[in-house]
Amino acid sequence: MTISVLMSVYRSEQPDHLDQALHSVWTQQTRKPDQIVLIKDGPLDPPAEAVIDDWARRLGTRLTLHQNAQNVGLTRSLNTGIALATSELIARMDSDDLSTPRRFELQHDFLLAHPDVDIVGGSMQEFSQTEPCINVRHYPPTHADAVRMIAKASPLAHPTVMMRRSLFTRGGLRYDERYRTSQDIALWFDAICAGYHIGNVPEVTLLFRRDNDVFRRRSRAKAWNEFRIYMSGIRRLHGLLTLKYFFPLARLVFRLMPRRLIKAIYSSPLRQKVVEAKPTAATQVRAAATANTRHDETADTPY
Repeated sequence: MTISVLMSVYRSEQPDHLDQALHSVWTQQTRKPDQIVLIKDGPLDPPAEAVIDDWARRLGTRLTLHQNAQNVGLTRSLNTGIALATSELIARMDSDDLSTPRRFELQHDFLLAHPDVDIVGGSMQEFSQTEPCINVRHYPPTHADAVRMIAKASPLAHPTVMMRRSLFTRGGLRYDERYRTSQDIALWFDAICAGYHIGNVPEVTLLFRRDNDVFRRRSRAKAWNEFRIYMSGIRRLHGLLTLKYFFPLARLVFRLMPRRLIKAIYSSPLRQKVVEAKPTAATQVRAAATANTRHDETADTPY
């Protein structure tokens, strides 16, 4: 099956982060994608344009570029990118993260072996400029586990997912443009309600860049937006009479806390116990091996 990588970049992105992200999805992959779709969401600064021009020369026809006349946000940009994707599988990727070298190979092989699964994610290792491994986040391995988890938290890490293009062509799904943020959660609810299945590979598939901006970006508007998505999704999945509404209410209270407290709770073991899938011993071994392989193979890549 062919693979398209879908990325969107906007003005505030750091050019070196974009360059590293593109290296991780092309140069360092054991299974290289057939197409990279890069949406330029509004005008970019000259250094970012220079990075993109360099990659356009390297990739040739494998790189599909689209320029939004103005910044329209991630949701609309992703829908534009999906329309431009030509492969059977679409892998999401953020422009400041790093895919691990075997990510596309692992997810491609998983979807080949599991024709009943339509969206597959993977474990995610958080890192910063000074810490190569802050935390490893795990996600539910099976669809049943994902359905049980989604009322509490996302069963997929958005930048790790690989999706069958048929979700959008034959299935008619798309990112809901009513939501400028948390559009991934809305899509997971839509997919589950439409009968599509979710899974995750246990290996670390992505290094997620975590810095103070992550917490500054968690605005009150985003918190209310996320709350509406969860409440609507739970109603569609479980009806009006369910105790599962407790989770989005608790999440809303958490999101409205002072940023310093949010950061402390986010990094605590309590959060992992409540909202993350608990990995088995075998999963932990495989995830660690994948992360170590990533560090060995790309030791010259700056974090």
